Amino acid sequence: MAFGLGNSGISCGWPGRWRTFVILNVVGLLGAFAAAAQDRVAVVVPAQAAPPERMAADELVAHLHLLYPAAQVVEGAAARGGFTVYLGTPQELPARYAAVKSGMQDPESLRVKAIDSRTAVIAGGSPRAVRFAVDALLQKLGFGFYLSYTTAPEPLRGPFSFAGWELADAPIARERVIFNWHNFLSGCSTWNLDQWEQWITAAARMRFNTVMVHAYGNNPMFAFSLNGQTKPTGYLTNTEFGRDWGTEHVLDVRRIVGGSGLFTGPVYGADASLVPDGERVSAAEGLMQKVFRFAADRGMGVTFALDVDTESANPQNVIATLPAEARFSTHGFWLANPDTAAGYAYYRAQVEQLMQLYPQITQLAVWFRGGLNSPWRALTPQEFPGAWSSEYDAALKANPRLRRDADAPSLFAIARIARAFRRALDETGHREVTLAAGSWRFNFLPAANAFMPADVALMPLDYAYEFPSDPVQESLRVIGRHRPVVPIIWAQHDDREFSGRSYTPFAGLGSLLRWSNSDGYGVIHWTTRPLDLFFSNVSDQVWQASENETLDATADAMAARTFGAKAREPGRRYLLDWIYDAPAFGRETSDRFLDRQIDAANEAVGARQRLALLDAMEPLAANAAARDWVGYYRDWERWVQLLFTAQDALQRSETDLKAGKEALARADIASVSPQQVIEQYARAIAHGHTSAGEKGILISLNLRWLPYFEAQRQAVGLDPMVVEIAPTHHAPLAQGAGRYTFDFDTAGRPIEVLGTEELGVPVTAAVVGSSCAGSIEIGDAPVTLSAGGLAGTPLAPGPYRMRLGMAAGSKARIGVRIEAGGTGDGAGKTMGSEDWFDIRPQDGRIRFTLVPAGGPAQVCGWTLERQSERRLGEQ
Repeated sequence: MAFGLGNSGISCGWPGRWRTFVILNVVGLLGAFAAAAQDRVAVVVPAQAAPPERMAADELVAHLHLLYPAAQVVEGAAARGGFTVYLGTPQELPARYAAVKSGMQDPESLRVKAIDSRTAVIAGGSPRAVRFAVDALLQKLGFGFYLSYTTAPEPLRGPFSFAGWELADAPIARERVIFNWHNFLSGCSTWNLDQWEQWITAAARMRFNTVMVHAYGNNPMFAFSLNGQTKPTGYLTNTEFGRDWGTEHVLDVRRIVGGSGLFTGPVYGADASLVPDGERVSAAEGLMQKVFRFAADRGMGVTFALDVDTESANPQNVIATLPAEARFSTHGFWLANPDTAAGYAYYRAQVEQLMQLYPQITQLAVWFRGGLNSPWRALTPQEFPGAWSSEYDAALKANPRLRRDADAPSLFAIARIARAFRRALDETGHREVTLAAGSWRFNFLPAANAFMPADVALMPLDYAYEFPSDPVQESLRVIGRHRPVVPIIWAQHDDREFSGRSYTPFAGLGSLLRWSNSDGYGVIHWTTRPLDLFFSNVSDQVWQASENETLDATADAMAARTFGAKAREPGRRYLLDWIYDAPAFGRETSDRFLDRQIDAANEAVGARQRLALLDAMEPLAANAAARDWVGYYRDWERWVQLLFTAQDALQRSETDLKAGKEALARADIASVSPQQVIEQYARAIAHGHTSAGEKGILISLNLRWLPYFEAQRQAVGLDPMVVEIAPTHHAPLAQGAGRYTFDFDTAGRPIEVLGTEELGVPVTAAVVGSSCAGSIEIGDAPVTLSAGGLAGTPLAPGPYRMRLGMAAGSKARIGVRIEAGGTGDGAGKTMGSEDWFDIRPQDGRIRFTLVPAGGPAQVCGWTLERQSERRLGEQ
């Protein structure tokens, strides 16, 4: 190439100064190529390197390419005259680097050292610590590894250098758990393999060492069989199937407000949830097998939390196959007794089949409800089988403080399940798999500590955000002296602070873990963005080199990496203001997204201050990606402002209507557009990469927030209530099940969909090409129906007009008999698809009977309009 350029410059007869210019540039290019040839960086991996070490080498090579684009970075043998990086555990590194290897007794200690200007060593106490060492080095060199995104520094144009390759570290917390919880459309239930892989990769880069997954008894990722019976399972939640904890459904997710371009089909969910019903279990299991293999290849432990106490976790069809002496009853519900031979076989079958399915599991956690609200947790000593009562009395004599402990009876019983699991693990060749027991809050710890086997770790979920409190710290400190305790803190809260900012991390987390004798810690979450600052801070706090890192320091680094050097200071101030003062709100565990009073005026003050910081940052942002992050936060702030303003109007309207101030209630609710609020959220999440969790929250806003605005508009007569009849799906094994199904009209208004369960009569799906989604048939016998307002709200009292919906072009007519007031009842009056009749609700519901008239007819819904008394009289 150099020859061609030179020959071209000379042969064209250019003036001398141009010839000189070309020749000088060719010389410069030759010099640059020579420098690049010298800047050969060889990453040397041990011949028998474990998968995490090879992945660490790949990651190092890829990132050094980004940082030094002119250098030749390869994985291979050392070359004379180039740069060499030796990577491995102390046992694998060349003997001449003994000084680097000394003092690395902790299996997760790490060290990076430049031996001289041409040689560096990256060492980890174990293969996965080698991966941690590489990621720690890359962060020091300017890369940013966060839960939902990564950043890269500006490429360096000079020669390659080992400058800054000096660090040593070891963890404060031995076990560092990242825990995403199945349930919601906004959590891991909707993830495909690529989203699981992104999450695990991000967690490993932040030096978490264990991924944790929880399985309610109805989760299809685990089913077991015994005596010819298989445990029933439910669904991986999507927008058509699965109802756990307030999940609502929609006929076609593409029609929701703000959904344009985000969804490729009518149902949103993981691919494994979109299979035929008979493949639910195999698809979920297949997905999680790949997930756990991916985690194990990166050196991550896998903790599987298995429910043992709920109804769905104690399948009656399986337990009924046990002999009478192997089971006992509580309130008519059978439980298997692990102290009997057949009862133990029941628990062994679970462990054996679980480990066959997922051999990557490194810890099995016996999981149970936080309250006395499940068959095992509600057990009383009077219900204990066999010799349990006398053993329990003896245990109380040894632990008299437990006599008044409400958790004691159930923990005494559940500890026997833990013993059965331990025995089963040992007998099936899984002695290396550890056992844990976990639940919500810290109340259960004293009883669990008294009754659980000594080698069982305890994993309390910090439901009430009380880990730093003196009583909790003291309790953990006492228990942690003789058994592992791993408290799990919350990045967000599914019951109350879900969709705003994250929680503010605990200051001094490293010291709190040390003082409380905690063996480790975990973080539970569902969504990813915008939890990045929280995760970055807590993960840094639990390493010796950054122990108790202040939130200010974490925000400063995140601002520099995300917004650029010039925007660093206002970016730091914004991130701190956001995580301390921005609102935390929203609930995923009920039918309502917002079920608490909000203060819109107070939120507006803080939002204005934060928006001013964003305005100052924008012209200082380093590049288009940085400006996009400023845009994300700006649109996020505007969304929250609009959300609070709209919610405040809804609250005032509901209060006014209850007080009989209907005109004022109408004005309140008419002053806001919840559809605009949701569109603003869609604008916010369009910045960068829209996560699966953000799509889930968008759906939640549509199905668990918007309907209550529409219900209020209908209650004050602004909008008609439209009902569609179509098949709806419910999940008998779901806990806290969502109840509603919706469709949307072209204006973005939610339409309630009623099926067989809601109406109490058979509903059939419409044929292809029909104008209806489904229908009920009025054939030989009358059909009586009863329905309330949208999303379970009562219909406001007063007169209404009602019109039946029938398939397009239908000429059939139906007799209507009104049960509570109105003028359309009796006397053989029949209704067509264009006819209105008058009706009044009774106790918040309408009740009417459809009577056959002149042949079968299909009714596919109705429209209900509230009328004022004056307007009704004028008709």
